[in-house]
Amino acid sequence: MKLFSLILVSSGLATSLTLPARAMPQPYPQVAVNSFMDTCIERGRRSAPIVPRSVMSNICQCSINYIQQRVSYADFQTLDPNGGQPQSPRQQQAQRVLDDSVNYCVRQQFGG
Repeated sequence: MKLFSLILVSSGLATSLTLPARAMPQPYPQVAVNSFMDTCIERGRRSAPIVPRSVMSNICQCSINYIQQRVSYADFQTLDPNGGQPQSPRQQQAQRVLDDSVNYCVRQQFGG
């Protein structure tokens, strides 16, 4: 599961936080979503080549949806694209949401 987190963070597209889980999300710009998806799928396929592209796409789509519901776009953009340790409390919270999204979405995809 941590592998998928690293894929997403290293994509350089993870970026925001601050919305409570029940808040109405503000969608990220489509270009950011597309970039996140492309990078997530590409890195996921390199890291887990036995996972079909369609499955990886489902995981990445689920993750970006989960993240958008819980993390502001501004905070999403502050995550370190090189996977470094989050510095601020907001970055740490955004990183936790990112990690949670991957764990949640992998469980959803594989029925766990």
